[in-house]
This record gives sequence, structure tokens and C-alpha cells, in this order.
Amino acid sequence: MRFEDEHLLAVDKPAGVNTHRADDHAQDGMYEWVQSQRPDVRLSILHRLDKATSGLLVFGTSRAANQSITGQFEERTVAKRYQLLVERDEKRRSRLSCDDPIERTRGGRRDAHLLEASTDFERKAVGPRVERFVARPHSGRTHQVRIHAAALGMAIIGDRDRGGADGARVFLHAAGLRLDHPARGSLDLSSDRPQSFDRVLDGASADHAPIAAHVALEARTTLFDPADTDCYLWIDRHHDGFADLRVERLGDTALVLTYTDARSGSSPTSSIPDSWLDAWSEAAELTSVYEQRRPRGGGGGPARLLRGADRPRSTVVEHGLRYQLDLTASATSSGLFLDQREARRRLLGSSLAGSTVLNAFAHTGSLSVAAAKAGAETLTLDLSPHYLDWARENLRLNDLDPVDHDFIYGDALQWMDRLARKGRVFDLVLVDPPSTSTTGKRGATRWVVERDLHELVRRAAELTAPGGSIYVSTNLRRMTWPTFLDHLQAGLVAADRTATVETTTLPLDHRSGPGDPAYLKGAWIRLDG
Repeated sequence: MRFEDEHLLAVDKPAGVNTHRADDHAQDGMYEWVQSQRPDVRLSILHRLDKATSGLLVFGTSRAANQSITGQFEERTVAKRYQLLVERDEKRRSRLSCDDPIERTRGGRRDAHLLEASTDFERKAVGPRVERFVARPHSGRTHQVRIHAAALGMAIIGDRDRGGADGARVFLHAAGLRLDHPARGSLDLSSDRPQSFDRVLDGASADHAPIAAHVALEARTTLFDPADTDCYLWIDRHHDGFADLRVERLGDTALVLTYTDARSGSSPTSSIPDSWLDAWSEAAELTSVYEQRRPRGGGGGPARLLRGADRPRSTVVEHGLRYQLDLTASATSSGLFLDQREARRRLLGSSLAGSTVLNAFAHTGSLSVAAAKAGAETLTLDLSPHYLDWARENLRLNDLDPVDHDFIYGDALQWMDRLARKGRVFDLVLVDPPSTSTTGKRGATRWVVERDLHELVRRAAELTAPGGSIYVSTNLRRMTWPTFLDHLQAGLVAADRTATVETTTLPLDHRSGPGDPAYLKGAWIRLDG
């Protein structure tokens, strides 16, 4: 947080994150992310930064601010400063200006109408191969600084669409805003440029692994207080410059998830270049690096040590809660699914004192921990006694006595039916099922989320009290949003319940883009009374 009072709230937006959610089923942007953490404050979007740009983003929190500052942006009286990196040109002057008109953009599309625009550029530093400029746009056209820089023959590094040199990101940062505060008068807000800018200026290659690792880390650490959260998805495949793998930051340990075909996944030798391992270890000062293979055809095995101390068991912190991890316990999980962070945050911030919560398919009980910390009485249900013991340990780590909560070992579907026959109801039912599951003798019963999700929603609705809620999610990438929503509706109809549905997807440390939609589909379902 850069600034906050009763009128304004200013934050640093990481590169790779939108200003706001593009549609109902897209990832949240900074607006939704900040709003979720300030539920008692109504935020208004006063201006926008594009997805690739990092830096200052200001929201209004009062009617006076909304009217005043919106008017200032429209009248072009807000002074904006950007920092950018461009390739070095010894013949380039230190001060340049561009007033080329820019095509108007509506709904993400350009039309033939040209809009007046003007930007001043001033060189501030010179490196072996790169120059750093400050840009001061005097109008607020879409992509104005990027367009004008390219028009002057100095396309921003990483802005490939406009001829910029390859880079781990678009090296453009919204560094400052000067505006008239509705109560304080002139207010100058600033945001320090990311350290990766200075590393590239000093001679580091803008598109090589060390800078890519730093850029990815900067984008995530902007979102989290390390004292509050030290586990997150640090690197997400090609979006962060490392194809076919993800890297989870788990305290001082990195877990590399490599996605290969079945044949290459069976090889005992890691295909990760030493230069990548060096880059990750240097960027994050890691104690250990593990790799876990995730063959696309299924299979794989527990994580194995690649570098550093062999400490597969550790404790991480998320939203102030502690969770036990074990990197060798499973072929599919360390014990904490990072993509469910926002569900845990929402539970933790809810008023659940005196509420009853059923957590089915509970895994290691992380959702139960968040609900219990918020005051709920939880029933944790899972097919694995090992995971139930793990859930008890997670409660103890957070000063919660497992004796005050219930645990059931068994098939979730069968037990949900049994609980319904007994007349049990809960204020909140949590269901995050696996995509497939085999249970019973010789695997006679098979759960398939594409076929059976609506039945699970029906069971959950039958166990939920009037006015209560259900959280349901799936990480099956090939299930589309229309199919997911059809399952929700069919399950509610079968249970003869009506509800309001709020959808959610991946948290902001995960990445998605054109042709690569967010895989997680979730819904908070508020049942009518």
C-alpha cells in the first residue's frame, strides 16, 4: 500500500496483472483484489494501467475524491511520471517529445478516429547497452507512452509488438502521480522502480534467466507481506519466461513442477538447465530446490532434491496461518494447494463464530483451518486417514485444538448421503473434489467430475441450512465455464434450492492469457432462505 486515507487508496500494481477483471469468469484484477481486502470500503477506478505495466494505481474511496480526481484526469491536470528502459543509442538526444495522434480505443478495439496526444521524454541514466528515460505524458491515451516511445525510434525493452528488444517484461513502470487531494491539496505519490530495471541498466541481459527470475519474484512479492505469506506461485510457465514448468516458492524452498510427456517424465535425469537453477537460487536465496514431475499422461512421483539441504518437511505461512508441508508425501501435492489461497483468505475474513462447516474432500484440511480460525466448528471429511492426521496437525500449528472439531474417515459421497439421512445441516459446505477418484473394492466406484459434479452440488445443497453457503471448485482445465455453471444449476434444481452464484478463479500469483485461460473454476453459492 502506497497511500490510504478516507478519500484515496494507492497501491503498486505488479506487471502481468490487469487493473480490473475482464469478465465474470476471468482472473481478478488489482481492483477486485484490493476490494476483497477492504470489504467495508467502496473503491472506484479513477484511472488504468495496462497489464504489462507496473506501478502506481489510485482508487477513490469517497464521493468527493471520485468527482474531483476523475475530473482532474479528464482535464489532464494530473502529472504522471513513468520510467522506461530502451536500447542505447549514442546519437539519441537526452530530451525528446512526441505529439503524434493516437487511434481511439473502444472496448479493446481501435477505430479510425485519432486523438490528440503528447509525451515528453528525458534520459536519466545510461548503461552499457541500455538507457533509462522518464516519460511525462500530457494526455491519457491507451498505451500512449509505449506508442510514442516507438515512434521516436526507442521502443521499450520487452514491448515486442512495437519493435522493442526481447525482455522478461515490458520495462515500463508508473513511477509517480501528482494530483490535488480533495482535502489536503497537492499530493505527490511515488513508486520505486523495480530492482530489475537497475540490473538491466547495469548490463544484465533483459531476457535471460536471472532477470526473468527477478521479474517474476518482483511481481509476486508486490502482492504479499513476507511476514504474513511466504508461499506462492513464483513462476508460471511461459508467462514468466520458463516454458513447461511452474515454481512454487515455499518459504526458503522452491518446488519445481515440470510438465512433460510420459516418456520424458520417466527419465531419472532432470532436464532443468543449471543456469535456471542458478538464477532461482540467486534471486530468492533458497535453501533447497526440489523437482516434481507431472507427466501429461498421468503418473509421476514424489518430489526429489535437486540442490541444497534435504528438508522435505517444513512449515509455511499464508495470511498469518501456518501449514505443514511434505514434498515427498504425494505425487500431486506438497500438502497445500496454492490455487485455493483466495478461498482460505475469504474464510479467514468471514464472521463464522458459532457456524458449522463441512469440508468434504478435505485433503490436509487447509480450508478447515481457515474456517476454524474464523470461529467455525468444522467437520473434516476425507478418504485418507493420513491426510486427516495432517489436518489435525495443521490445526495444532495454529493454536486450534482438534478435540474441538470433528473428523470423518471415508468416502465423501457416501458420507454426505449418510449425513443427509441423519438430518444434519451446515451453515457452510466446502467441496473441492479431485477430477477423478477410484474407491471401493478393486476400484469399482469411479468419481468423474465432468460427469458427476452436479450430483455433488445436489448433495452439498441438501446438507446446507437455509441462507447458508456452498463453495465448490474444480481444477479440471478442460471443463469449460458453461459446463461448470450447468452442473451448478442442475445440482441446485435437483435439490429444489435456489441461490445466488458468485464465480471465482485463480489468485493473482497465477498467470493466464490468450489461448491459456485460467484453469480453476470456483463458485460461492449463497442459498436462499
